[in-house]
Amino acid sequence: MKGNAKYYNELRGYIEELPIIDCHDHSDVCKPKYIDPVQVVVNGYFTSDIQSASSDRDIQIINDYSLSLEERWPVLKKAWDRTCYTGYAKVTKLVLKKFYNEEDLTLEALKRMKNKLLDLENEKTFKKILDEARIAARIENITEIDYRQIADRSYKLSPYARLTIPLPAYHAVTSYEAVERIASPLGRRITSLDEYIDLCFDIFKAYKDYGAVAFKDQSAYQRSLAYGNPVKAGAEKIFNRFMEDPRRIESYPDGIRPLDDYLFHEFMRMARDLKLPVQIHTGHMAGIRNDIVKTNAVNLTGIIELHRDVRFDLFHANWPYSGELLYLCKNYPNVSIDFCWANIIDPVYCQNMIKQAISSVPHGKIHGYGSDFVGAADRAWAHSVIARDNIAIALSDLVEMEYLTAADAKKIAFDLLFNNANEFFNLKIKV
Repeated sequence: MKGNAKYYNELRGYIEELPIIDCHDHSDVCKPKYIDPVQVVVNGYFTSDIQSASSDRDIQIINDYSLSLEERWPVLKKAWDRTCYTGYAKVTKLVLKKFYNEEDLTLEALKRMKNKLLDLENEKTFKKILDEARIAARIENITEIDYRQIADRSYKLSPYARLTIPLPAYHAVTSYEAVERIASPLGRRITSLDEYIDLCFDIFKAYKDYGAVAFKDQSAYQRSLAYGNPVKAGAEKIFNRFMEDPRRIESYPDGIRPLDDYLFHEFMRMARDLKLPVQIHTGHMAGIRNDIVKTNAVNLTGIIELHRDVRFDLFHANWPYSGELLYLCKNYPNVSIDFCWANIIDPVYCQNMIKQAISSVPHGKIHGYGSDFVGAADRAWAHSVIARDNIAIALSDLVEMEYLTAADAKKIAFDLLFNNANEFFNLKIKV
């Protein structure tokens, strides 16, 4: 992408050399090792665009690697032709050009790629790509970690990783078994809600001691972000029912709403006491056929209002609800805007929202990039290119209209890509 403002080229050149903080990712290990050229194309979030433009059956055919390229190509081509201009498709195009020297997606291109497939299980290859993207640190949300590896500090981090503390499983308690899964690795027997809360605090503290820099919650996939503030007695009643009969199981979220809400508030107090920010999924969700209303960041107003000593990093630019997030960030000192993932969900939305954000909220509360992939260093690199483009386009437009000076634009670009997140997460990275 390229901006039309006179200052764009100079600013884009400056931005290209900046180190960046990847504010959100899921890379537990280096991966994948590509085994099929179509896997390079239809991967990550782009799968949902292909599915949205075709059908579940077509996706099955496209991803059936037992079929030849010739058999799959007509189905893939039809879907590609219908969706090749989205932000997700832009990621694929950048990957094809950078790593396979292919300008367009054709059957011949797929055949040429067969002998060039990246092995991202190779840590040197993985790290080299991150270095090319100038990624200085990655805030990693890893949900499947054996807590014992945190306690004894044996967990191996992927390159440049800084852990977050994954919250949903700790407050989405639907059975005695759910409590046991958390408590048993520590050899603890939980008999009351107070004991469970103490257990969680011990786990979270151990995460921080290991180097975790934030909490992360993505419960919006399963429930509304409109958390109530129930009394302890209601939560305790549900919890005690699980303790007295291990066979009881409740639905999530409706069957345990008072307990879920109560624990979430308790964890916000722990975040305050541990002096760690809280990252929360807002806006768009992975996949298709999702209910976007429940994920609107404005539903968090009560949480933000009550927990004023907790810093909230609200994700995905709240796509498509930009106005609500701009309001929250302008109105509440403890709210920051995070453009993780959003830069490829909707690049033009982000360009416009960055301009609005600069003119409406303190720019020191904006985090400009987060790759939000699982492994896939090639796609993290491509996403970083798009994020740099979006920021350069937005800021050069503001220079063109004389809202900013050229020096202002460079300072803001550095803050959005590196300085703000470096300070917010207390990373202490020197450049």
